[in-house]
Amino acid sequence: MGKLEKVLELIKEGTTREDEIAEKLGIEQEEVAGMIKILESLGYVERIEYGSKACETCPLKKICGGSCLRPTGVEAFKLTDKAFSLKK
Repeated sequence: MGKLEKVLELIKEGTTREDEIAEKLGIEQEEVAGMIKILESLGYVERIEYGSKACETCPLKKICGGSCLRPTGVEAFKLTDKAFSLKK
């Protein structure tokens, strides 16, 4: 499994912040940021904006009650339908 696939898998499992992904993969956060940009450009992930309508469809809404609990300045991501259609 390549690094991009590992990032997708971590996001799918609920790891949605760049710093957490970097820690789990043992790589620099800047590398994760680059991979996220690639995945965004391919349509596999999208950024969750603080206070945006994206929170309404976020898979973590059940945990946080729909209000984002992320610290200011920390970005999070969610998988798109395209990502869920990938074969394993």
